[in-house]
Amino acid sequence: NIDLERVENLPGPQGTLFGSSSQTGTIRFITNKPKTDGFAANIEARYASTSGGDPSWALNGMVNIPFTDTFAIRAVAYSSLDGGYVDNVLGTSFAGNYDNSELVEDNFNEFEVQGGRLHALWNIGENWSVLATVFGENTTAEGVWDSDVALGDYKVTRFEDEIRTDDWVSAALTLSGDIGFADLTVNVNTFDRDIVYEYDNMTYSQSKDRVYGGGLYYELYYAGDPNYVYYSNFPLYNTDYNRSIIFNDQQQERQSAEIRLTSKGDSRFQWMIGGFYEDITDNWYYGTVVEDLTNTTAWGAAQAYAYYYANPHYFYNYYTYAYEYTTGNPYQAYPLPDTDIGYSNTLDRSIKQTAVFGEIGFDITDNLHIHGGMRWAEYDRDIYSRFQFPEGLNPFGDRSVGDGSFRDIGKISDTLYKIGLKYNLTDDKMIYGLFSQGFRVGGFNSPRAAATGQLAREYGSDFLDNYEFGFKTLWADGKFMFNASFFLMEWSDYQQGASFPGRWWLRGNVNAESAETKGVEMEADWQVTDKLTLTANLFLADPEFTEDWCNNYVDGVNAGCPTLPDGSVDPDELTIRNGMTMPNSPKVKGFLSAYYVMPQIFGGDWWVYADYSYSGEQWNEIGNIRDDNTDGLSPSWSYVSASTGLSLPNQWDIEINIRNLTDQQGFSYTATFEADNAEVFDDPRYRKIRALDRPRTIWLTVRKGFGGG
Repeated sequence: NIDLERVENLPGPQGTLFGSSSQTGTIRFITNKPKTDGFAANIEARYASTSGGDPSWALNGMVNIPFTDTFAIRAVAYSSLDGGYVDNVLGTSFAGNYDNSELVEDNFNEFEVQGGRLHALWNIGENWSVLATVFGENTTAEGVWDSDVALGDYKVTRFEDEIRTDDWVSAALTLSGDIGFADLTVNVNTFDRDIVYEYDNMTYSQSKDRVYGGGLYYELYYAGDPNYVYYSNFPLYNTDYNRSIIFNDQQQERQSAEIRLTSKGDSRFQWMIGGFYEDITDNWYYGTVVEDLTNTTAWGAAQAYAYYYANPHYFYNYYTYAYEYTTGNPYQAYPLPDTDIGYSNTLDRSIKQTAVFGEIGFDITDNLHIHGGMRWAEYDRDIYSRFQFPEGLNPFGDRSVGDGSFRDIGKISDTLYKIGLKYNLTDDKMIYGLFSQGFRVGGFNSPRAAATGQLAREYGSDFLDNYEFGFKTLWADGKFMFNASFFLMEWSDYQQGASFPGRWWLRGNVNAESAETKGVEMEADWQVTDKLTLTANLFLADPEFTEDWCNNYVDGVNAGCPTLPDGSVDPDELTIRNGMTMPNSPKVKGFLSAYYVMPQIFGGDWWVYADYSYSGEQWNEIGNIRDDNTDGLSPSWSYVSASTGLSLPNQWDIEINIRNLTDQQGFSYTATFEADNAEVFDDPRYRKIRALDRPRTIWLTVRKGFGGG
């Protein structure tokens, strides 16, 4: 939010202009561009104190330098640190074999950002310009923002240093010009990003060790059998309760190009047409590290598997009911090189998108306007995936042949449409109707998850049809604005995340049936006096699924919902039921604000601002939406913030801002996916993890401007 010209909030599906993943709207951050009419600069320093937490600070600056009347640059730099407010408290692992005494720390969740951007503008003559931009940012997050209900507010227990870094740089070149009948815009962009993180994996690794490797059913059943390792995969989990972390190393490269032609003039007919191309390459290396893995039972089991599958041997084929002979898998190395990587997943993904789009508009009369749009897009994918458990050992189900890798090559294309009418009742009032579409591209689940048969290998795109009617009005000579829109949004083949308790790797996406959200959104802005302005927003909706659906995959195909003897659907087997609330969708949201300015106070303009925001309760995960279990329900929350400041004519500004004035402990997400792991050890922790919002924070900001602004 540094040196922005404006923020555009475009509600509803924006698929025709912005493509995939703009189903419910698009937010655009428009930065200030270089100005050739004069020098300008500013610098801003901020300091904050958080109740019960560490201090925060931010420093940023901007400079605009015109070198000639046709060439200028604008540079922005910023740095900030958000102090922590969550404590990592003393605790032992589930098995009690180690603790986190070396990592105990108050306020251990810090977030640091450094970044900057450089714009260079060259006005080539009266009607043409070239804008070059380079933008880069580095973020580092240490610790977690979670609170464990069993430990208290703003408290967790973590056994490993957890960190996430995100470094990216983007460069763009934009050519804009007037070609007579239309304005031409050509943009090319390149983007490079690196993400690295490490998270504590204690809850999963220790519970799996206990259930599958530490001596329950399989250990007892096969005790003393020299061929024990061949009977099941479970010895691979026996890592002696050693420490474990999850790691990720991800790189992304993206190149894109877009061209647009926009009509000019005062004709009753307006149009815009464009083309878009994008080439995205993602590389992931993801897995777990287990301390001293080579000295555990799991490593011995892995070496035995490697020996068995790498060399000739007889095996019993349950399909032919006979013993058969194999010469061994040449892709399976033996012995396995020493490693501490207990699981690894390599994913290389290339997605190429080609699209054409356009919009047209026509003034049927002076007051009646019709407009429409479309976008056709094709996605060409090439995906390579391989996972090993542990590193070097092909995964179960793939050990006899190949190297445990999977490749998917294919294409998908579709077309989206938009059409709308608007009618001007007067110069200050209009009504409108709109139909628009959005979509999300489908994809593939991991081979390991799909191999269980409980997830399909491929999930398709989902689509959204939006029907909207509304009005926009001005009253009292433009001093009072009131807008409202009534909408119905219908999803088909709704993409839904699916996970299975106790198996963090068995998760992916599925296509559920249909869903819809209907409601109303209203906004008002009232210029009460020259000094006082009031604003309000209200959102009311009823987001729900409209068909029963069961996550009942057999051999990768959804077999539908199991039925009772009378032929009716077994309600206990329903994953989604008709009328069930959609996750992450509050039914009510509201906002109120007041702004009052008092001129000629202390030589400047003194202003006061306050706002109140509210959000209704919401569910977080499909599996938690149950009337008899509210662990996955985040309650409603409300916040009050207040600010005051003084703007002086010499471009000095001083501001005090209080966020979360009443120190509320609201949250919008509750995680329960570790509850089953905790249940194995009857441990009260990790049953309900919440990301509580930052406590009351008071910011002091000092800003100084130079030149023309």
